[in-house]
Amino acid sequence: MKKLRIGVWLNDNFKPETGGVYGYYTKLINTLNKYPFKNAEIVFLSDKKNNQLKNKTIKWRPAKSKILKAILNLAKKLNPLFKNLINGLEKSMSREINELRNEIYQYADVIYYPSHSCVYPDFPYIYTLWDLGHLSSYAFPELTMDGNFEVRKNRNDICLSQALMIFAESETGKKQCEKYYNINEKRIKAIPLFPSDVVSPGCLAKKPAKLAGSDFFIHYPAQFWAHKNHYNLLLAMTSIIKMFPDLKLILTGSDKGNKTHILNTVAELRLEKNVIDLGFVSLGELRWLYENSRGLVMPTLLGPTNMPLLEAAELGCPVACTNFSGHMEQLGDYGYYFDGIDPNDIARQVIAMINDKKNGVIKNYVSKFNLDNTMKAIDEAFGELKQIRFCWGK
Repeated sequence: MKKLRIGVWLNDNFKPETGGVYGYYTKLINTLNKYPFKNAEIVFLSDKKNNQLKNKTIKWRPAKSKILKAILNLAKKLNPLFKNLINGLEKSMSREINELRNEIYQYADVIYYPSHSCVYPDFPYIYTLWDLGHLSSYAFPELTMDGNFEVRKNRNDICLSQALMIFAESETGKKQCEKYYNINEKRIKAIPLFPSDVVSPGCLAKKPAKLAGSDFFIHYPAQFWAHKNHYNLLLAMTSIIKMFPDLKLILTGSDKGNKTHILNTVAELRLEKNVIDLGFVSLGELRWLYENSRGLVMPTLLGPTNMPLLEAAELGCPVACTNFSGHMEQLGDYGYYFDGIDPNDIARQVIAMINDKKNGVIKNYVSKFNLDNTMKAIDEAFGELKQIRFCWGK
């Protein structure tokens, strides 16, 4: 029996400054390129040529299709005056879709989008679902304002509903998809998230040049978005430093528009001596922080899961984080969990984490969230998908 041909669609929009998304995506693509799948053959697809991977370049024509669709919708509103125009546009769009479908079918039976996008919904595809934050979290600007809500809603309404299969990053993510979109659970597969290359033996730890003096610190690697919840962590720090006056909070990550507000809050709370902003750091510097920190603190209000928790745990760094069910699924008993909008609760758990570290308390970390399990789950999903996709031909 022939294998299912999976066309992995490449996305060149991710840069190192993107944060965890970049680490996840690049590691996944590199592994897909080498993994010996039992149930599928992998080819990389793109509308641009890639020099690092052997990929097939698809002559994607989104602009023409969108223009045709816009004219067609306008003509339908004016029907029946433009009956002939409507018929002509429908035939032209049908030809366009069939031409592209036949072009892709030369290489693949299914397109797999390893990031949360769908370039061509008129071809069988696998959609990757990272989160439904616009529904499951609070109405933060980056989730709901300036057209962000509409973008997220429109993308998920179409991509989730039409996907042949959906890859969620956890069982919690799968349940959220079922809850908010009422989709057949058999179409949704829990494909475990995994840590980035910061945990690999080849990543050498390097102390950040800007970091001098005491190594008594906790850290939070997160871009400066509102949902990252630096604010409540800073409020918690006013209590934490009463117990540990010399403790430093190290912040790393790119500015996404909220950094000035956070640094102003640092000044208002008179925490300048206890909070250090390093900005974007290299992978080696991040590893050094994990290996020398008294603990990772992650008060994010967007889940259901987050990659830094896995990175910290793999490197033996204690973790205090928001009490999401997804976080608990990732860490089990390893984590110190708190209510993300309760500064007192954050402070209690961070203090407990630091005291346990000082007293030599070591928690056992066992997790299914690793790359081996990810690839096994993907291969198994491909096997099931083959039985579905081969119910028809082109």
